[in-house]
Amino acid sequence: MQLVERTIIKKNHPNYKSLDALAFLSKNLYNMANYIVRQEFINKGNYLNYNKVQKLLQSGA
Repeated sequence: MQLVERTIIKKNHPNYKSLDALAFLSKNLYNMANYIVRQEFINKGNYLNYNKVQKLLQSGA
């Protein structure tokens, strides 16, 4: 079982804009990493682990 905590931040919260921007960037980063892993598997049949994907993303791939 995985326990999680959910915090709801309303639009009138002082940090809403910055948190919304960070969530948007986080979503895009996840999607980019997922795309890289899928393309590597589809094209070459290799699975990239977390460390390889991290190095690719940090190098600007």
